[in-house]
Amino acid sequence: MPTTERPGGVRARLFVRETLPTPATQSSQRTIARLERLTSEGLLDGYCVTSWDKRLPVDGVDAPEQRRRYNEFSDWARSNGARLTPFFDTRECYSMETGEKRTELVFPAICLALYEDGDLRTVAPHAAGSGTESVADCLDRLAEQSTDEPVRRTTVTAD
Repeated sequence: MPTTERPGGVRARLFVRETLPTPATQSSQRTIARLERLTSEGLLDGYCVTSWDKRLPVDGVDAPEQRRRYNEFSDWARSNGARLTPFFDTRECYSMETGEKRTELVFPAICLALYEDGDLRTVAPHAAGSGTESVADCLDRLAEQSTDEPVRRTTVTAD
């Protein structure tokens, strides 16, 4: 998976399910191309792409890094009045190995996390109020921020 990094600033981490249907694969490829453009334009200081499992048993110990990441996203959502559901959700599933019913956490096909100076700034997709923010919305907002910054001018007067 591609990685482009510069220290500090805003960096993106894209999470993609390991197996995706063709339309979702194409969407992830477009997102990676957009991250590359935003990085080359200086709006991002770097990005990386990480694959993750479609779902994990809630009571399991598998994939500790993916579980830590979900907990980080959940903490961010609580602190910012956002919700990860319905994009991250739980389902009752049957284990193919044991035949037992268990609760599993289902992850979105594509998820984006933006970090600023190492701190989680936002997660997409998420819901807040009556609206939602998709990965594309998040990248649109990032691209617009560069045009919203005020131009600083210095006026020099002669005495």
